[in-house]
Amino acid sequence: MDFERDLAINKFWLDEECLTHPQLYYHYSELYAEAKHKVGSLADSLKLRMGEANIEIRNRFIKKELKFTEAVINSEVEKDEPVLEIREALRTAELAQARLGAAVSAFEHRKSQLDNLVRLFVAGYFSSPVSGGREKESIGERVSKEARAGLNRDKPNKHRPPVVDDEEGDE
Repeated sequence: MDFERDLAINKFWLDEECLTHPQLYYHYSELYAEAKHKVGSLADSLKLRMGEANIEIRNRFIKKELKFTEAVINSEVEKDEPVLEIREALRTAELAQARLGAAVSAFEHRKSQLDNLVRLFVAGYFSSPVSGGREKESIGERVSKEARAGLNRDKPNKHRPPVVDDEEGDE
């Protein structure tokens, strides 16, 4: 899972991005649902193990004829090794669920961004700027033509007679 790579939008391939977005969204939504299910299962396992540990500890104290309080039993349950392991697995699963929830939310924002980019593309936002003259040529084309004309101005042209400076002949 590479969230950042999957969330990236190439504005020059909007058609492909729009076609693949539903599959990506579904993929991460499924992963989120699986993570949520795992968190629920681990929470159930934790409750079950805590109940079992509570009974085991009570029976052990009764066998030894020790007096105990609920606080003592609860603290012993919290120190139970399987309880600690399940609790750690639950925390890891909750972290994965939170990350996948953020990914699904980000894909919802990605859809909005794709909609906006498509609207901008249709409006011509990503096209080259055009000059205000009669010809609808891009500014880049116009600058290139003017630069070529400036370079060619000083070159002699077979079809154009050389420019004679009349001021020198008048004196």
